[in-house]
Amino acid sequence: MPLCYCSLHKQLFSRRSYRWVTFSQETIDELRGYYELLRSSHADASALAVVEMSCDQCEATLRQIAQVNRNL
Repeated sequence: MPLCYCSLHKQLFSRRSYRWVTFSQETIDELRGYYELLRSSHADASALAVVEMSCDQCEATLRQIAQVNRNL
């Protein structure tokens, strides 16, 4: 199960509350570091991943841009 984060808005996706939650850049960097450590070990961590993706704020911005472009 991947842990999703957005580095632009400093958010992590909480699967428990099913929403994006703001975290410090330090916390996000620590999680990425733990993921790199897992990847470098010989343990099977194929189900674990830290993935950057667009958050709800990114998607809202893209929707606004698309709406403006549609109205041109």
